[in-house]
Amino acid sequence: MMNKKVPLLLCFLLLLVFHPLKTSAHAVLLKATPEEQSELKEMPDEVSLTFNERLDGEVFDLKVRDDTGEVITKKKAVISEDHKTISLDVPDQPKGIYTLSYSIISADGHPVKGTYIFSVGEKIAGPVPDRNDGFQQGSDAIYNVLLSIVQVCYYLFLLLSVGWVLWKWFIPFQTKENEEIYGQKHKGIYLNYIVFLVLSIVVQAMNVLNGSSASQIGTFIFSSATGLSWIISLFLALIGYFLVSKHKGFDFVWAGLVLLVSTLNGHAVATNIPYYTVMLDFIHLITAALWAGGIVYLLLFFKKHREDVLLFMPRFSKIALFSLLLLIITGILYTLMIVPNISVIFHTTWGILLLVKVGLVCIVLIIGALVRNALKKNEQTNLKKLLTVDVTLMALIVLIVGIITHLNPIPQNKPLLWKEEQQGMYIVTKTSTLQQGNFAMVVSPSQPKDGSSIQMVTATLTPKGKGKEESIEIPLEKEDSSSYKTSKAVLPYAGEWDLSVRVVTTELDEFIIHKNIQVFDH
Repeated sequence: MMNKKVPLLLCFLLLLVFHPLKTSAHAVLLKATPEEQSELKEMPDEVSLTFNERLDGEVFDLKVRDDTGEVITKKKAVISEDHKTISLDVPDQPKGIYTLSYSIISADGHPVKGTYIFSVGEKIAGPVPDRNDGFQQGSDAIYNVLLSIVQVCYYLFLLLSVGWVLWKWFIPFQTKENEEIYGQKHKGIYLNYIVFLVLSIVVQAMNVLNGSSASQIGTFIFSSATGLSWIISLFLALIGYFLVSKHKGFDFVWAGLVLLVSTLNGHAVATNIPYYTVMLDFIHLITAALWAGGIVYLLLFFKKHREDVLLFMPRFSKIALFSLLLLIITGILYTLMIVPNISVIFHTTWGILLLVKVGLVCIVLIIGALVRNALKKNEQTNLKKLLTVDVTLMALIVLIVGIITHLNPIPQNKPLLWKEEQQGMYIVTKTSTLQQGNFAMVVSPSQPKDGSSIQMVTATLTPKGKGKEESIEIPLEKEDSSSYKTSKAVLPYAGEWDLSVRVVTTELDEFIIHKNIQVFDH
């Protein structure tokens, strides 16, 4: 019966994996000097970018180009002591439109690239929202699917390999033959772990190190937390193939090191308190390995080695319950450390999948209680069914973990491109990135159908859910007959806002449109 269910389960997992998910970089740009779309009187002495989390200190780039595409300085960008700000000294420049482009790698190993424009002594036609090239989107989608598949398999075999190494010393094997069969199955699991570890490193490197020079690649691999985790993981995988399952002490040290090193390639190292989040992540992983490894052993050996399984189950049941409780506690603490506030989990794919994972873990707790009850009553038929459900839930949880590892837990603030029609008039509103602080905005209404002209365009921002706070006027100025703009609009704080645009014609006809916008605090 189990053999018939495995293909169905795999098909279901593949359907979930291939469901399109958009992944994002994890470091978020908090402050840019000069700001996006800013109009300056003269070129500043320095340009700088500040991000919400630590960056890799070796592989980063910051360039400023003039309107001919030429780089205005050959100097190299530098990084601040806290690894959150990169800056570049620039020489004085004539009037013109300038393009600032940057490329960094966050401390958790995720590449971040961006470009925006600013001007010196000239006006900018208007904000240009992000435009993603269709081919690039297609390439990203293929990469994201590939990464998700590889990461799901990597985490599955990582947890099973570690779990089986640890449980080997506590399973009451009744015969030497049973122990040898366990070792053979573990060898197969371990080989899969090595294969998907290598694939995981290769797939990540394709993205992280794309476009880097040989010296940058070498520096990243041997100096960054992510690069070192790759090297040490491969080394541990190699020696483990020959030495695990031979000595209890070595196995415990090996399992701890493998899981500890894996935490260096993820969100945990990018927080303000990396030692704390790495510790939480490590505990989370080791408890997951004990639960996953144990439950898969019970199901695989239940039919032909039932005596071993039934003797092992009471011990496993207690440790599994303790492991799941630790999983929940460390998961909550870890989440609180990597998101600015708990409400943002409702605004990202990462957060939604996390909620699904929490729901699955709650179901696992219920199944665990039913397993313990069936064990007490010696209901072996029910035990097999419950173990099958438990393994299915474990596979789904690992699936989610493999996907969210490379999703951004922090929602992104984005530019606004808003087009709305009212009584035959089309009003197009564009902004630069909507975030706390200054932003640029252009409103372009179409000409009225009655032949009149546009007399006035105004815009306001009103905070929602803040009582009767006054609206904030946006200082729009007439650019030409069809557009009104400003580079001095201000969002004083993050939250939900109502953006209102009002157009008045020379015939005193009035058109008012509203748009809800959400600005996130990073």
